[in-house]
Amino acid sequence: MYFQTKDKSECCACTACVSSCPKSCIRMVKDEEGFAYPVIDEVNCISCHLCERVCPVEHPNYSNAKTPETYAVLLKDVEERKKSSSGGAFYAIASFVLKKCGIVIGSTMDENLQVRHIAIESLDELYKLRGSKYVQSDLGDVFSKIRQALKDNRWCYFVGTGCQVAGLKSFLGKDYPTLITSDLVCHGVPSQKLFDQHISYLEEKYHDRVINYQFRNNSSWGGCEIVDFENHKTVKNPSYELSPYLYSFMYAMTYRHSCYECRFAQVPRQGDITLADFWGVDEFFAQIDTKNGVSLVLVNTEQGKMAWEQSKCSFEYYQSTLIDGAKYNGNLVKKSEKPSVRDSIYKQIEEKGYGTIAKTVFSSPNTFKIKLYNAINNSYIAQHFLSLYRMIKKISQKI
Repeated sequence: MYFQTKDKSECCACTACVSSCPKSCIRMVKDEEGFAYPVIDEVNCISCHLCERVCPVEHPNYSNAKTPETYAVLLKDVEERKKSSSGGAFYAIASFVLKKCGIVIGSTMDENLQVRHIAIESLDELYKLRGSKYVQSDLGDVFSKIRQALKDNRWCYFVGTGCQVAGLKSFLGKDYPTLITSDLVCHGVPSQKLFDQHISYLEEKYHDRVINYQFRNNSSWGGCEIVDFENHKTVKNPSYELSPYLYSFMYAMTYRHSCYECRFAQVPRQGDITLADFWGVDEFFAQIDTKNGVSLVLVNTEQGKMAWEQSKCSFEYYQSTLIDGAKYNGNLVKKSEKPSVRDSIYKQIEEKGYGTIAKTVFSSPNTFKIKLYNAINNSYIAQHFLSLYRMIKKISQKI
């Protein structure tokens, strides 16, 4: 138990303890790496131990389905699907809740590029919660707001990592008929501090202020850093290997300590519905158009089944299996392995500076090859010969 051991692998920062404290004497404090951990005000603590009893890491709950219904899902509305990073399943479920005058709670990146959970109440605001954010989100006081909304018989749809969903459910302590939760299949989470350093690195590199950042390219499918600068310049890195931040993320170098000991990267999952990318889906469903992403959806509870039934008319969907869904998405069923560099990486950044680490440890050995490939592939001559090849192939097939 973190409060006794101070072992950082035993705290996922779900904030269930903070939200549950009857004396409000627990606060989240960031360490030297930028990750938040609970600190108790011993003067005001009444030793009720409620904080320990609600800890989902200490008391994980695995009561959801061991063999959930599994689907490959695409939103029928192609334009809305393009605005999502992986198929659009979240959009349809969120729309169902908003149409019932409910609230949807998920992560957003604010104007200061800080990632935090917020509640929205209209379809016009839903864009704030769409798209992937590879940073640990600040939950703030959303758990308490959700509990109050549920007591007022409002529908709530909460989306977060497995540990965040587990924390919410542990805090609430009981089921509510108007609550739907979705856990996201998660590699692990870097800190906001590290992301801030990456933004500073980009601003120094391009001599301009970053005003918007995307971790994924919503008009296609896959990792792609897109950075908008104040003076109307946009920089796109079409592969995660061209971004120091995304490269270190994909190779698990910078996650919170608890991510490598995750209790929730397994089946049964934590949410009523699990959402993820269905990587490798064309191996199982060759007829699917994967250009704008395909969602992997697991229905884990009766509440999840209700949400699925209410939303599935918005989807093109195909029944799949847990084994197929996990084949190219290992974190669905197992935690990320900790690389040896993780124990020292934040200290290296502190000592040498993010820019130095970005050009060394966070630099992919494939960078030159990828840049060369993209340059050739995007050239006019390459596009001309590709079109010619396709035309000849089509003619030969007719003959």
